[in-house]
Amino acid sequence: MIGVMTYNVPHRKTYDVLCRLKAGGYQEVVVISSPFHYQKKFTSLIEHRPKTSNQIPIDTLCSNFGYQLFETFESSPLQSNDIVLLCGAGIIDKETRERFRFINSHPGYLPNVRGLDALKWAIYGGEPIGVTTHQLGDEVDSGLLIERVLLDIYQNDTFHAVAQRQYEMEVEMLVTAIEKIDDASEYIKSDGFPLHKRMSRSYELQLFEKFEAIIKNISIVSDKK
Repeated sequence: MIGVMTYNVPHRKTYDVLCRLKAGGYQEVVVISSPFHYQKKFTSLIEHRPKTSNQIPIDTLCSNFGYQLFETFESSPLQSNDIVLLCGAGIIDKETRERFRFINSHPGYLPNVRGLDALKWAIYGGEPIGVTTHQLGDEVDSGLLIERVLLDIYQNDTFHAVAQRQYEMEVEMLVTAIEKIDDASEYIKSDGFPLHKRMSRSYELQLFEKFEAIIKNISIVSDKK
């Protein structure tokens, strides 16, 4: 049995992950939907995460897929050590975290790029651009490494093309991590890398220039081959 933790509102990543699970033949899926309390404090200059393109309620989505929906882990049929995919969640208490095997798909190459707006910070800081799946640990963006993949960047790429491709990789790796978690042995620590917050507008104003420098470097390397 596979668990999915999310919010009780229409949510793009949840929709895509549930579709991918259904397409992959996963029948015994339990969705835990918690209240959504987040209030957006500011609007980014550069949006890079896909918007929710539908308003299908989570209960309707689960019903149509034949998946079970619960408000809490305690009321669900999930057993200790079951796998739970993270699509959306607040703080998970230690007892719950240790009871299940939570898998996170982080849109960044850990431990280099931790926290929020990982793609933006990777571009700004010249860090590797990729996706990491891991079992939740005690620190944010830490835990047993399942898979870590660099994203291919091409000469004709745009910032938003890279963002979309990274998001699709993030969803795919979250689902494929189900079959790979038993082989996880390396533990990802923070290793002194900063835990990023949302990127402020002063940094965002420099972001496209930083991205173009990456593309230019790719072109130079390609021309030398």
